[in-house]
Amino acid sequence: MSKRDIILFIFKWKFSLLGYFLLIVGLATILVYALPQKYSARATILIDSNRAPLMRADAALGLEQLTVLTSEISIIRSQTVLSGTVDKVGIVENTEEPSGFDLWLDSVIGWLEEVGLKEVMSARDKLIRTLEKDLVVEPLANSSVIAIGFTGKNPERATNIVNAVTDTYIDHHLRVFSNAGTSEVFLRQLDRLKNELNVKRDELARYKKDSAVVAVTESRRALVELHSNRLVEAGQLRLELSELSTRFSPEHVKVVLAKERLFAVDVAIVELEEQLKVLEVQEAEIGEMELSIAALERNIIDYQKRYEQERLNELANREVVNVRIIEYASVPNRPDHSRIFYIVLAMVGGLVMSVIIALIKEYFDHRVTDPNQATDLLGIPNFGSVEWI
Repeated sequence: MSKRDIILFIFKWKFSLLGYFLLIVGLATILVYALPQKYSARATILIDSNRAPLMRADAALGLEQLTVLTSEISIIRSQTVLSGTVDKVGIVENTEEPSGFDLWLDSVIGWLEEVGLKEVMSARDKLIRTLEKDLVVEPLANSSVIAIGFTGKNPERATNIVNAVTDTYIDHHLRVFSNAGTSEVFLRQLDRLKNELNVKRDELARYKKDSAVVAVTESRRALVELHSNRLVEAGQLRLELSELSTRFSPEHVKVVLAKERLFAVDVAIVELEEQLKVLEVQEAEIGEMELSIAALERNIIDYQKRYEQERLNELANREVVNVRIIEYASVPNRPDHSRIFYIVLAMVGGLVMSVIIALIKEYFDHRVTDPNQATDLLGIPNFGSVEWI
């Protein structure tokens, strides 16, 4: 298409181009002034992926940043947080006079609810549904920061909603990662183990007292030493008895006395061996009791650490978690876009739309407006033309 064709196209459809342009810009201007302006409020939160979700006594290994951010965004958008936000900010009636568009929209919604094309919801449920659709929760690029935003007609209302979402999220974050009541379970277990330990210690002391054993190791060592001495003494007596038997008859007084001493030593050896057997049994019993007591003491230490850890978790607050509020939302003092921005946008859109409409009309317009075109179509010479009135 040449420049001449473009100029001819513009002059041919000048009224259509101007009319559609003015119509689109006019309608857009009316809508700009009829619809309320939008205000956006935004808060930012820092998520430390290398820190435990709650105050801990042990070190926490670093987690995948994307996983942590995705988990926290899911918590923010959960029904618990949204419903808690609505309960915190409350259902506030609009004190401003509704515009004509708002009245028309309310009447349409009311009619849809009456005929069953739209479900009937309470004001609380409607606000929760609005938060589900309009609440913006997104991570900032190349950072561990999550931005929470909301856009509404009332700047104070939008700010209150964003800040309520932030506070409710922090509280819910603590509840999600804490084990409320677990410390009581560990405390009861500690009490049970301590009572059992006291019982075991009493049983051990009573067993030692009943067995007349105070120091098993020392007693056993003394008996072993005495047993060894008796064995040596018995060996010497046998040698002596052997010598006496070669010199005297079996009825001799020295032989008889040597036999009596050897017999007494043998009896003592047997008694010592019996005592050693009893002591070994007692030592085994005491060893089992002491092992059981040692195991209970280790369990008590372990449960004590767990109990202290859970108490720390239950006492956790915003200052000791991996979430930091960088900035609360402040009340916006101007709308997202000025009216002139939308009007200029409407002018650009109106110009494009008017050209498109003119091109469509040109495509379907089969009227003959050029004498040369008429000559070509009819095959007869043109001697003149009269303007159509």
